Amino acid sequence: MELIAMALIVAAVLVGQFFLYEKLGFKNVTYKISISTPEAYESDEIEIVEEIENAKRLPLVWARSEISCSPYLTFKGQQTIRNEDNEQRGLISGIFVLRGYRKCKRVWRVRCEKRGIMTIENATLTISDLFGLAKQTKVFKTFDSVRVLPTPADMETGAMSGDLFIGNMQVRRFMLPDPFMISGAREYTGREPMNRIHWKQTAHTGKIMAYQNEFTTERRVLIMLNLQRGAAYCQSVSERTLDLQIKSAAFMLDYCQNMGAECAFAANCSENLLIPAASGGEHTLEILRRLAELEPLCGERMDDFFAKLDYNDITDVILITPFVSEKIGTQLNGLAAKGKCCKIFTTGLSEGDEFVPPTVEVVNIPRVSKGGEMR
Repeated sequence: MELIAMALIVAAVLVGQFFLYEKLGFKNVTYKISISTPEAYESDEIEIVEEIENAKRLPLVWARSEISCSPYLTFKGQQTIRNEDNEQRGLISGIFVLRGYRKCKRVWRVRCEKRGIMTIENATLTISDLFGLAKQTKVFKTFDSVRVLPTPADMETGAMSGDLFIGNMQVRRFMLPDPFMISGAREYTGREPMNRIHWKQTAHTGKIMAYQNEFTTERRVLIMLNLQRGAAYCQSVSERTLDLQIKSAAFMLDYCQNMGAECAFAANCSENLLIPAASGGEHTLEILRRLAELEPLCGERMDDFFAKLDYNDITDVILITPFVSEKIGTQLNGLAAKGKCCKIFTTGLSEGDEFVPPTVEVVNIPRVSKGGEMR
């Protein structure tokens, strides 16, 4: 009798807790997931924060969350799955145990592996009883995202317009000396205002000295990104090639910002992109954001796109392309004859090497990052 009574008690407990969790499992349970920052760079680590709150007396003895996100947001121990569209997705899961009226927060450290818009599409939360008899599942749609900006390639520019000493080059120059460009000191003439006196050199030489200022020239660099694969047809480049080209464009943006040169950007993408010349961190960031979202879709032949652009105020032309056609070579040669410094950045010219003018330098884009990791 005692065994039967114990068995009935155990069965009653099992059935009771089954119906209890079946009915009240998700009652007053809230779940949130968010990304710590809306923007990051490649190889940066960001945080994905999970929050679950159990606002009732019944404890959550077993709650499992599964996060589905872009495969280039890398968790430690992450699995890769394919969704209904045969696209790869990242999947990570975790277990929560909460007493009544408790809240729990979990922080995942995630590495951004690739430029682009990386998303968390949804999170699936499963709640079960102590013995796994009652299981309820709920999907939480989030659509939170982080824009991953490209990092510069580890490469060299070669000689730019400011480095060339052979021949004459027409540049725009300010009529008056630049007050922020100090090259040294010279003897005081009596015409300089008091705030231009170089007191340190005056004390050193024993006679009144004034600041020596230099003229500055205005450099404008045009970066052109070619998304056309080959000269014969208007086919798009592969995603891998585009990523390498974007890294070289990010390198030039970094170079222009460090040199204080104005920079313009153009690309023959699905909808032709042209960003006018400007300088400063905000301008560079704007172009990097456009590069992060760029898809491998060619919208126009590079021959035609090249001919449409205005090069009057440009001092340097950087063409990032996988090929050089005869027409492109002729156009580059014409710009070089007008005093423009023209360069080609490429992962390796597949065709049209004979069309590269002798006045144009070819710079190879490295396929290996600074740390030696293959991209």
